[in-house]
Amino acid sequence: MTIFFFFASVILVSIIASILIAMAVLRAPFFDDIGPFSAGLLGVAACFAFAYVSFYLLNPDPVSEFDAPVPLYLRTLPITVFSAMIWLPVYVTIFNRLRRKRVPT
Repeated sequence: MTIFFFFASVILVSIIASILIAMAVLRAPFFDDIGPFSAGLLGVAACFAFAYVSFYLLNPDPVSEFDAPVPLYLRTLPITVFSAMIWLPVYVTIFNRLRRKRVPT
């Protein structure tokens, strides 16, 4: 059951982070000033931060009594990097599709 919870949390956090951050970056008031490329990079950093905080709060990788004690903030980094295989392509796809539909203000 823990493997199911792990993969379910990775997939759900990745998809939610990608959609929310792509929509937020496109509605940012400074989007036209910094350009789409810089806004996209800002969104990638925001997705990473959102995923890190979400995994930190969810803690999908509990420590057993046989594992070496590692602080939670360090255990969260590999999960966040692993989840980038999901949220990065989803974010880029959603961001580019919404950017093309966006009317410049």
